[in-house]
Amino acid sequence: MGTPKKIELAGEYAGLKLLAFTIGLMPWSAAVKTGEWLGVAMTKVVRKRYQRSIRDIQQAFPNKSPEEVRQIALESWRNIGRIAAETAKATTLSYEEILSKLEFRNTEKLFKYDNDGKGGIIHVGHFANWELFGLGVSKKFKRATFIVRPMSNPFVDKLLLAVRKSKGADVISAYKPFFSCFRALKKGAMLGILSDQSVPSSKLYMDFLGRPAEVAPMTAMLSIKMKVPVFPVRLFRENGKLVAEAEETIYPPEGEFSKQMLYDYTEKLKNKYEEWIRKDPSSWLWAHNRWKREKECIKYMAVQQKELAKEAAARKKENKNAI
Repeated sequence: MGTPKKIELAGEYAGLKLLAFTIGLMPWSAAVKTGEWLGVAMTKVVRKRYQRSIRDIQQAFPNKSPEEVRQIALESWRNIGRIAAETAKATTLSYEEILSKLEFRNTEKLFKYDNDGKGGIIHVGHFANWELFGLGVSKKFKRATFIVRPMSNPFVDKLLLAVRKSKGADVISAYKPFFSCFRALKKGAMLGILSDQSVPSSKLYMDFLGRPAEVAPMTAMLSIKMKVPVFPVRLFRENGKLVAEAEETIYPPEGEFSKQMLYDYTEKLKNKYEEWIRKDPSSWLWAHNRWKREKECIKYMAVQQKELAKEAAARKKENKNAI
């Protein structure tokens, strides 16, 4: 990293620190309102990204009017600012104060499973405020571990990492995380995985909201290999609180491992994200370029289907010979 780039990143970090300090001095409600204003302002600063999010929403919801689509996009960007402000403000709060901003629903089974000392996977996505959820559950579990993608600014990344760890969470980098996750689950950790974004490696290809996309299979792979359940937790806002609602537990499929098993299980988990997005589209992070390699995915999907068909034919032949 060259000196000019370091200076630029350091300046960005200093500006964010000043903003975080200012927000930290505000009451919670004022901080949230400030964040919402900043989110809307960002739609003017990064106009192309905002316009892309509008196009993505329109394609995902072709029956919605242009005005409805625009409102979903604007609220999604407003939520980005809200997340930033809430997370900055949370650094000044005690753990009990953070918990007062959350409401847990149907989570008895999830917490009991953790209390029994068993490892499991929390299936969450980039909805509402996933950072606040992570800070809130870190000390409710015996050992909370989250996979996170490092920030592009190393100074900001170091700061955010320190905040997460200060609240009791272990963190695993999203780059080549499989064996670290394997060890964490073996030790009985509750592992939070957000796999609703595009992934840099280890991927399957399937439709996501009707468009070809890369889908991360790691949650399904870990669940199958470690024989641990997946706990889907939907995040949404209601009456001024962040609600974390656990849904029906998903258990790994039985039988001999295969590519088709992995594909089907990954698709089942992916469908949860689609269900949540359709239920509350403005709570999702549309700013992320979810379909940035859509054309390549179309080609790879065809290759993938051939591989699955080849595997199915080989298994059929093996079963026939075994009779």
